Amino acid sequence: MALFSKITALSQPFNDRLSAKIKVHYFRDALACKRLNPQMTPSQVQHAIFSHMPTWVNRLMGIRNRIVSMFGFDASNNNMTPQSDELCVGDEAGFLMVIEKHDDEIISYADDKHMTFYLSVAFVGDNFVISSLVNQKTTIGRIYMHCIAPFHYFIARIVINNAIKAGRV
Repeated sequence: MALFSKITALSQPFNDRLSAKIKVHYFRDALACKRLNPQMTPSQVQHAIFSHMPTWVNRLMGIRNRIVSMFGFDASNNNMTPQSDELCVGDEAGFLMVIEKHDDEIISYADDKHMTFYLSVAFVGDNFVISSLVNQKTTIGRIYMHCIAPFHYFIARIVINNAIKAGRV
C-alpha cells in the first residue's frame, strides 16, 4: 500500500478558477481526495487541513524564512492557520489572504516581489482538490521554486494525509 494512497496527484490540474491566473513562469500542482463529509464547505476543508501543521513543518518554515528574507522574499509570517473555519473574501488564512469565495471553491493568495502564490480548495464531484499555483516573477523566484518543489511535494501530501487520518476531512 502506498504511503499517500488516499491522495491522487492530478497530472494536469482541472479547469478551475486558478487556471485564469497563470502567468509565463509558473508552478502548478493539484491533489485530489475523496470527500468524506459532503456538508463541509471549501473554507472548512482548508481550515481542517492547514490549522494542524506538524511542529517540524513550522520549524522548517522558520528556517526557510530566515534564509529567503536575505533574498527579498516576504518572510514575515510562516503561519498557514486560517483564522476561522468559515472565511470570507479579505480574511487572512495564515500568511494568505482570501481573494475569492464560491460555493465550490475558495482561493487565497500571498504576493511579494519574486512570486505570487495561490492556494485553491475546490470541490469537484465527490472529491476535494487542493491546488497550488506559483507565478514566478523573477529569476530568484524561479530558482527558489526549483529548490523548494521537492519539499512542497512531501509536505503538501503529509499535511493532507494527516487531516484524512484524523478524520477532519
